[in-house]
Amino acid sequence: MERLQIGIVADGGKTGQTDFKAYGSNRIGISGCMVLIVDSGCAIVSVGFKRRVLRRGMMAVLFYDDIFWIERSSSTFCCRYVALADDNVQEAIYKLSSPNFWDSLSENSLLRPDIAQWELLERWYEQMVWICHNSASEYTNQLLRNNIYNLFMAMDGEMTQSGAGSNKAISRSRILIIKFLKLVAQHFRTTREVSFYAQQLCITTTYLYKLTHNRWNLSPKELIDQQTICEIKTLLSGTDMSVKEIAATLHFEDTPYMCRYFRQRTGLSPMEFRNKERR
Repeated sequence: MERLQIGIVADGGKTGQTDFKAYGSNRIGISGCMVLIVDSGCAIVSVGFKRRVLRRGMMAVLFYDDIFWIERSSSTFCCRYVALADDNVQEAIYKLSSPNFWDSLSENSLLRPDIAQWELLERWYEQMVWICHNSASEYTNQLLRNNIYNLFMAMDGEMTQSGAGSNKAISRSRILIIKFLKLVAQHFRTTREVSFYAQQLCITTTYLYKLTHNRWNLSPKELIDQQTICEIKTLLSGTDMSVKEIAATLHFEDTPYMCRYFRQRTGLSPMEFRNKERR
């Protein structure tokens, strides 16, 4: 049985089988996102300091900031996993801004699919295995990003149909944060000024900073920049657009400014990133 090195998935993705026995009761580090599909046995796990039972026929969706460990497990406990690096998860996170999905998932990251959902999950896993082991290297990362986004979209649709999270009372601060994320998704290509978003929300920039800092320990500008960098990476790796065309599409004042903006936040020039992805 393979020992799963989740905490050091530096780039790309990885699939396989594990029983987690090698970790004992230590915290399991997650780089980006991990999806578990339990095939046999059961385990007592802790997710976010909540004790839960993870058993055959269940799945778990865990992120880098989840505190996760297995307290004890049966001798037959075994699960398949997909471990994805942060770069391949960010795009899906920023594209999918459904409040019900993230609220439901933050409350309960351990799920029990029904028979039809389990069959779809099996097919999704088979696709991820193929992408990790058989796809052309220049396309692997984009295929991984697309496929994790497809999973999140399907889960969001199922949760919406079942009404999961729809009756949950949401505080005013949560409503403002959700509105801010939606506004960023709609307008980041044309404006990246924090004052614009604060005005749209009818609050001060200082209050918006407090909201995002309390929630993620990030400023509104950092969140806007993350969305922008994610989009630049997508266009660089998934299209043949020139750097100049990307700068124009995202309304940067000129191409050199976008190149400086990208390098400051990634350590690479746009062309260095594109060449690295294609290698």
